[in-house]
Amino acid sequence: MPIGRRVTLRDIAKAAGVHFSTVSLAMRDHPRLSRATCKKVQSTARELGYVPDPMLASLANYRLSLRPVEYRATLAWVTAFPERDQWRRNTIFREQYEGARARAEALGYKLEEFWLCQPGMTARRASHILRTRNITGLIIAPLPMAGGVLRLDWPQFSAVAIGYSLSSPPLHLVCAHQFRCIRLALHELAMRGYRRVGLVMLKSSDDRVDNNWLAGYLVEQYAEGGREHLRPLLLDAWDETSFEAWLLRERPDAVVSKVPQTLSALRARGIAVPQDMGVAYLSPMNPGDEHSGVNENSESVGAAAVDFVAGMLHRNERGVPALPHRLLIDGVWIEGRTTRARLVEATS
Repeated sequence: MPIGRRVTLRDIAKAAGVHFSTVSLAMRDHPRLSRATCKKVQSTARELGYVPDPMLASLANYRLSLRPVEYRATLAWVTAFPERDQWRRNTIFREQYEGARARAEALGYKLEEFWLCQPGMTARRASHILRTRNITGLIIAPLPMAGGVLRLDWPQFSAVAIGYSLSSPPLHLVCAHQFRCIRLALHELAMRGYRRVGLVMLKSSDDRVDNNWLAGYLVEQYAEGGREHLRPLLLDAWDETSFEAWLLRERPDAVVSKVPQTLSALRARGIAVPQDMGVAYLSPMNPGDEHSGVNENSESVGAAAVDFVAGMLHRNERGVPALPHRLLIDGVWIEGRTTRARLVEATS
């Protein structure tokens, strides 16, 4: 029965016959306690009408933020490329890792690389090694190809995937918002007077992001009045002949692309960039680079993945979620020299 005032953890402890610190752990389903104890304490809390005080929780978090950061635990950066360091060849993946490592250190965690494809490694052995090292927080780095499947003892871990390349199991994921990124690029090109904007991309690049590049391109093409519709060029691999045929057929005045060869191929054909044709890249950019385009904020993606896993560990959420969440990070436009200057200013 409710006791007529705000119920405290000590009230619950007294009614349940346990120490008040046990109540704190039980309300979070902490693994140090048995399931029976957790259920008993939680049942007592409900009977007493306990409601958490958000202001007290905020004050506790504020006090913790004032303390020097101390080591809490180790998180695993899980990779599954055929070669141990193969993922480092990709700029986006490296930036995601650096963002995750910096955020982990800021929160008091250590980020440790864990390679699933080393000789003799099995799902059972990998799970055993992680548990032996007392690692329960996992960040599943992007996999080599879309449609990836990983088998671990998932109920033992709090895990989040970066990107869409992991299809099974369906974990929570953090990813750049490619749908909005390409729409941002198309919007910026429109502000510069481009009307016939084409898309050049490898099919594998679009598959890796759940086809969000293509989806954003098609939606924006049909949503914006005054913009002409061009068929995108989706390639299995870079092909000069197909690219040239596409240019002649579609006659774009600008191109959005993730294919590195796009700019050099245009220049090799005597096309002046940006005078004759604009080029915007959907890939990592830094201020001062030649290329105009969208920066996916990959370091922020990695940092957000750490925040997600840290929250799961705090709440003792483990295993494959019943309802996976997706946290999408917006990109930003980077001004370069491969597009014209704006003709008009954006309106708020």
